[in-house]
Parts: sequence; structure tokens; C-alpha cells
Amino acid sequence: MLRFLILDDFDPETGELALRMAIQPGEEPGLELIRLRLHLGRPGNHLEPLRRELRTHVQMPMPDYWEYGLKVIIHALEEGLTEPEGRNALRYLWVKTQILHPTDPARSTLNHPVARQVEVFRDWARKLDQEGQAIRAAEILDRLLMVAPRDVASLAYLASFFRSQGMPEEMVAVAERWIRAEPDRLEAKLRLGEAFLALGKPQEARAAFDSVLKTQPLHLLAHLGMAQALGLLGGNPFPHLDAAQELDPTATTSVLQETFDYRVLNPPAGDRVHALEDLPDLLGISGGEVDDLTHRLGLPMGQDGRVYESELARWVGVMNRYALLPSGLHWSAPTPRRLPELN
Repeated sequence: MLRFLILDDFDPETGELALRMAIQPGEEPGLELIRLRLHLGRPGNHLEPLRRELRTHVQMPMPDYWEYGLKVIIHALEEGLTEPEGRNALRYLWVKTQILHPTDPARSTLNHPVARQVEVFRDWARKLDQEGQAIRAAEILDRLLMVAPRDVASLAYLASFFRSQGMPEEMVAVAERWIRAEPDRLEAKLRLGEAFLALGKPQEARAAFDSVLKTQPLHLLAHLGMAQALGLLGGNPFPHLDAAQELDPTATTSVLQETFDYRVLNPPAGDRVHALEDLPDLLGISGGEVDDLTHRLGLPMGQDGRVYESELARWVGVMNRYALLPSGLHWSAPTPRRLPELN
């Protein structure tokens, strides 16, 4: 029932050592994590809170290896506090790189060289991922990166994990680290571009996708990403959408129907705005069809039920150009009242 003990932090000002005990409640894979704080520099037995939790939750004594490992760690911490820079929290980041198996030193990081610690963390992450514990696996790999910051396998896993969890800020940070470790890795640049799109930063996304296309001009996902970035910026996405359509029409159609964002983040000055009730006559369809197309094919409608003409023109152009509707829409944006002067 006891899986591992992982150390989270040490505060040299308060003497608190934060850790978590991972318990598997039953035979099925799954973890219950119990948070604890051990108080160093005080009278009494520092390990008593952990012993008490073990008695309460699993009716087990303290594993010998946990007792040994924690005593070694606590001794090192207390010695560090007596040194001139003993209150500097940065000195204790190594605490987060410690994980203790209840019985097996080979599956623990204590007193192992860095290369072996990396393998220990990787084994734990692999096992947890196989059990469907993706969040725990990602946390373990984050600890691995503290001892091996350029471990590209961990960076790749975390980039995919943050993507699946909808965490674009974390995805940007990991993808940027991945690119520094592997400057020519196209997947890392794609993840960076996707994350910037999710954060509403199309200019940065455009640069990321452009770096992929310079190396691999026939990369489907890079063309789709570049088309999305240009569309959000108010540019012309069709050359890249045409390229994607030629490379894989099925995948391109799926993206255009399900995930493509037809908004323009900064509509041009003087852009016409159409009310919801005007769209049926404008597009030659019923009100019910307008509602269906909004939810099913991304017709770009604001929360107030209004549509910018620049966005509507883009959407209609895509629907007609790639035959995404049973019949084409007989509408195109009218000529502006005043044409801008070219400088």
C-alpha cells in the first residue's frame, strides 16, 4: 500500500520540511497523497508526525528505509543551517530531488549520482504513466529536470502533458526549454506555436511555425498553424490552407470544421458589424441554420450576437473555397465605402 515518499521543500527560516506520502488504497492503480510537515530544530522526535500518519491511515510502522533516509536528509539539513549561508533557500533545492521507496534503495534517489537519480525518476514516471497517473508522472519528470535540465524525453512528455491539460503558459516554458536543448527539433517548435496561439499571441506563433516551414516546407501542421496565426492577425491564410489541403485534405477539413478560429483579433478600423437578425437575409439561410453553423462550424459571432464583416468574409470564404457546406453561400463582403490609400 505504500508507494513512495517524496520531499517537496525545506524552509530554512521556519525549519519546516514538507513531504508527501503516496499510498495506494486498493489493488487498482491510484494514489492518495498525504501532505506532512516535519519541524526541524525543535525538541522531540522529528519523525513522529509521519509515524502517526502511518498508524492512522495504513496501520503500519515506519518503513526502515524511510526512517534511515529521512534521518540522513535531516542531518544534512541541520548541518547546512549552521553554515554562514545556511538561511539561503536556494541551498536546499536539492530537497525536491529526493524520492524514497519504502524498501528498495535502488528505486530511491538518496546518495545516488545524478545519472542514477535521473533513471530512478524516469522509472517512477514510466510506471505512473502506465497506470494512468499522468499528473503524477508529469510531476516526477519536473523533478527529474531539476537534476537534468536538458533531458529532452522529459521535456517532450511535459509539453504533450501541458497541451492535453490546456495549460499553454506552462507549455510555452517547457517548449522553449526543449528548443534550447534541441534547436532543430520541429516538434518542439510546433508545440511552442500551438501554445502561443492558445495564449492569443499569433505574432509569436507565426514566428514559431515559420521556423518549421523553413526547414520542412511540406509540414502539414505547420501550414495549419501558420494559417491560424495569419487569420488571427487579419492576414491571408489561404496559401497555407491550400498547401495543407493538398497535403492531407481529410485532416485539413477536420481542422476547419472543428478547431479553426475565424476571429480577427484586431478588426480593421471602420469594419462593418452585422446584427444576428441580419445574417439570415445576408447569407440566404434560415435563423436555425445560422445557429447551427455557429455551434458546428465556427461562424464567428460575438457574445452580443454581432459579427464583424472581416470575420464573416473570412468564414464564408473558407466554407466556399473548401466546400464545407452542402451548397455554397452566395455572399461576399461588399466593397468598402472608402478604399485605403497605399503609401
